[in-house]
Amino acid sequence: MHLFHPHIHIGFKSSITLSFFLALISLPTSAQRIVGGLESNLDMQMTPDDDADRDDEEDNKEKKIVPVDIFAWTIDEKYGNLTPAVVDTLQHLYPTRTLNEGAYGHYNHLGNLGTPRLNRIYMERSTGDDFIFINPYDQFFITTPKFLFFNTKSPFLNADYSWCGDKQTGDSHIKVTFTNNAGKRVNFGAIFDYMYAEGYYANQSAAHMGSSAFASYIGDRYDFHFYYTHNHMKTAENGGITDEEYITKPENQKKSFDSNDIPTLLSRTWSRQDHDIIHFNHRYNIGFWQTDSDSVGIHDTFVPVTSIFHTLHLQSMKRTYIAYNDPQNYHTYTYLPGDSANDRTNYLQIKNLIGLSLREGFNKYAVAGINAYIGFDRKTFKMLDGTPQPQSPTDPSSGSTVPFNNRLLMKESTESDVLIGGQIIRTQGTMVHYNVSAELVTAGDNQGDFNVNGHGELNLPVFGDTAQVSIDALIENKRPSYYIRHYHSKHAWWDDEDLDQQMRTRIMGTISIPHTRTTITVGVENIKNYTYFADCGKALADGAQSQWPITNNFTYAISPMQYGSNIQVISANLRQDFKFGPVHFDNDVTYQYTSHDAPLPLPTLSLYSNLYLQFKIAKVLKCELGGDVKFFTKYNAPAYSPVLGQFMTQNAANTKEIGNYPILSAYANFDLKRTRFYVQYYHANQSEGHYFWAPGYPVNPSCIRFGLSWNFYD
Repeated sequence: MHLFHPHIHIGFKSSITLSFFLALISLPTSAQRIVGGLESNLDMQMTPDDDADRDDEEDNKEKKIVPVDIFAWTIDEKYGNLTPAVVDTLQHLYPTRTLNEGAYGHYNHLGNLGTPRLNRIYMERSTGDDFIFINPYDQFFITTPKFLFFNTKSPFLNADYSWCGDKQTGDSHIKVTFTNNAGKRVNFGAIFDYMYAEGYYANQSAAHMGSSAFASYIGDRYDFHFYYTHNHMKTAENGGITDEEYITKPENQKKSFDSNDIPTLLSRTWSRQDHDIIHFNHRYNIGFWQTDSDSVGIHDTFVPVTSIFHTLHLQSMKRTYIAYNDPQNYHTYTYLPGDSANDRTNYLQIKNLIGLSLREGFNKYAVAGINAYIGFDRKTFKMLDGTPQPQSPTDPSSGSTVPFNNRLLMKESTESDVLIGGQIIRTQGTMVHYNVSAELVTAGDNQGDFNVNGHGELNLPVFGDTAQVSIDALIENKRPSYYIRHYHSKHAWWDDEDLDQQMRTRIMGTISIPHTRTTITVGVENIKNYTYFADCGKALADGAQSQWPITNNFTYAISPMQYGSNIQVISANLRQDFKFGPVHFDNDVTYQYTSHDAPLPLPTLSLYSNLYLQFKIAKVLKCELGGDVKFFTKYNAPAYSPVLGQFMTQNAANTKEIGNYPILSAYANFDLKRTRFYVQYYHANQSEGHYFWAPGYPVNPSCIRFGLSWNFYD
């Protein structure tokens, strides 16, 4: 994609946009012809045909009807409680769910598919893992509370494939999920996930491969859930583009250029991660049998009264940062000798919990379930060791790094904690549901850490429908992660045990009214001792030159910081969908206020709007034709550190605002029985502007994206 002089560039983009929309307008007519051919090939097991039935009678054969019912759920990572979930076979928002910025565009990221990302909506950010390096990869990495288990009446396989661009710039993502039941109670399956993106900007490729195996058994006396996941992830780090004027003022460049011709700060630099995760939860139920009768007849039902449960969680994780020939005056400090970096850290967690449950609903007085557990959590950390002397390009008198022989030695540290926790939960009934959980570290390295969180729901009849009012509350006191207190690498090195525990208090309320398609969420949080990463780079010393053809007077350094006073965050979200016949207009608007935006920057407003036509062709082809827009107001968005693979606040002496730029896309989204497919013109409004997801990391140029998802039942 070439960037031209403004008036030529805009005209070129407009012609593409017009052509694309004309193609969309003509799609229904073309699709009408296509459907005629497709209908003749539909699976007869899904849509029985009268003529086929007569042929069967003549052949004295009976067609096999394959049931397609499939159910999914997630489990609580501690107690093993089941929560119903939606199987990802929905047509709506299918084109946006495949993007790195998420279905509603809430994430900032580095532009390319599979690169690190950070949610702009503070109330939606998760606490994250103690192995902090996986947190920015939550598009690919699936945590235990989000891992799906299944029960299906016939073998089920879903193959999902999305792609765009060519071999030099494009990306592709394929995910295959298979699950099957062995009887009514046993289910097993596997997941293969491969994400590859070369990147529209140089030195930005990402390649992630993951595989999982899972199994579950739901019996009267005994049940279990198990999964094993292995991930291999590799990301090229380019440090961002050298000059933002390639995007904001392309007319100043001497010649036309492709996006991947824009020079980047880093090259021959990669980060790599390997993960192995095992999770196993099981419980034995003690109860009694009772005789029930219904329309089917008389049968015995087991009623669980008490359960003994056990949870084992194992994580083995590794991260490596490799850099060859670091550019001159890029890093503020160099702690290890040599021209290249080979930073490594290993993490091992073994967590065991055993507990007792008093089950909900075994008689009319047991209106809630009560769970309690005791556990042991052991974590082992390995990283480079040594006694380096920092070298700073900002201070020529600092001297050179002193070479030492133990550069490749690894230092091992451990943390061990004894945990106790409990839960009161009510899921039965139609009016009131609630869940209150608490955990306390009673002994160990993190003694005194605790969290209490609660969720309550009240269902009320409104306008002939049911409106839901929910309350969420959180109180958490937690010591910063080990990697925030200790980290050793060539360009980032700290040991700080003086960081205080971070205290968070949150309350959030939601009102959902299906009749008016309205959901309103308002939340307030107070944070004391907010812990974060910051860019603490320094200005270059007089006479020092940057190797890039721009004025860049600051080097880069990442360091953990803690804001000792209180920070208040206020958030309000409105999701309002309108429907006028086949015309739909969906909106997601979030307002945020942060009392101290230097340590915790947030955009004041984030917006997602989706305008589309929804209709059917030949009664079988579901169609959505429309366009959407993502937008957020200007703010000093977090920068990104390749050295640690984390987002950080910008250097206070060298800030850059991003935002106030709408990203428009047009799409055609279809659903034909077992198949979903879409075509999307992404970033259709590309022009000279400030289109950045993070400082130095532009939004991908305009491109055509495709997606196909196919369900198989055998």
